[in-house]
Amino acid sequence: MSFYGKKSKRTIQKKIDDALMATKEFVVKYSRPICAVLLAFVTVLTLSYFGVTVRRFNIFDGKTTKTVTLLNGDVNKALLKVNITDGFEIISTEKQGSTTNVSIEYTFPVTIEMGKNRLVVDTTSATVKEIIDFAGIYMDGDDEIEPSLDTVIDKASTIKYYDVEYVTGSYNEIIPHSTKTVYSSSLSKGKTTTVKGADGKQKVTYTQKRINGEVVETFVNNKQILTTAVDGKNIIGTAAKKSQAVITSSAVKCISTLKPAKPIALDAKGVPVNYKKSMTVQATAYTYTGHRCATGVTPQPGYIAVNPKIIPYGTKLYIKSSDGRFIYGYAVAADTGGFVRTRPTNVDLFFATRSECRSFGRRNVQIYILE
Repeated sequence: MSFYGKKSKRTIQKKIDDALMATKEFVVKYSRPICAVLLAFVTVLTLSYFGVTVRRFNIFDGKTTKTVTLLNGDVNKALLKVNITDGFEIISTEKQGSTTNVSIEYTFPVTIEMGKNRLVVDTTSATVKEIIDFAGIYMDGDDEIEPSLDTVIDKASTIKYYDVEYVTGSYNEIIPHSTKTVYSSSLSKGKTTTVKGADGKQKVTYTQKRINGEVVETFVNNKQILTTAVDGKNIIGTAAKKSQAVITSSAVKCISTLKPAKPIALDAKGVPVNYKKSMTVQATAYTYTGHRCATGVTPQPGYIAVNPKIIPYGTKLYIKSSDGRFIYGYAVAADTGGFVRTRPTNVDLFFATRSECRSFGRRNVQIYILE
């Protein structure tokens, strides 16, 4: 091993400094132009003699350039020399002889939020797409992101990533049955019976929208009935005993001129033996207006005006006043009038003459719904 090989770097540096000092003294003694050339020549010979290379580094950060001269240095040492230790990225290095041009860009943190998860990426100016690609995140057609993929991020920011997926499934659902009240003339008045119902079942197919693993919305795609629900019935009898029928409507003097298909059996109180439902309402008398009924028939005693939402058109009835003074008789719901808004449960009874109307006026009547 050579003598100089055994010397420490500090010893070599001292010899270099001594040589440079001697050169400066030479410059002072002789003319400056000649000495400048000699200084450079001596410096090169001295550094070459000790096996030391002088390197220059021009470090450009996009705005300013910092120049560093090192003996046997590299890019990392040059960056350290100017206190650039972290938060940067080397963009390019270009060597030109003993000079190296280095371009850097400073980095900044970008947080990617994915539901409850956070991922921080240090980056330079880049688009959202470039950042999530760098982070190794694959985005499919359903996924959503804020801001948009083409947005340029040039400072510390937060990107919100929504991993969207649609999941389909199905489940069975109970269809509850209802219980209806039914009046029947096939059952004696005062008697009741119950027919039990049964719940049904249906298959529901759905699609769930999940964002970052959490369900945010559920869509029902289809419902397929597997078992139909059967309604229960509370049956109330309305039929009077046959022994109670003492007369028929044909034997009673009625205001109505309409005739039922067959005479109506009446009990001793003049009440139909068989009917579906009875109701007590207020009735008003009216006569010819020059117009047909709402159902198109020509008015005549027996055609009455009703609220069709309560008593549908075509319903067959038997009517008598609650005080027993008027037997209107067999009637059909065929018309309606202005009373519907203010007196929705009332009825209007058609009479042939005004004097009959005045005689009846307005009074309570008992209506028996036949069919």
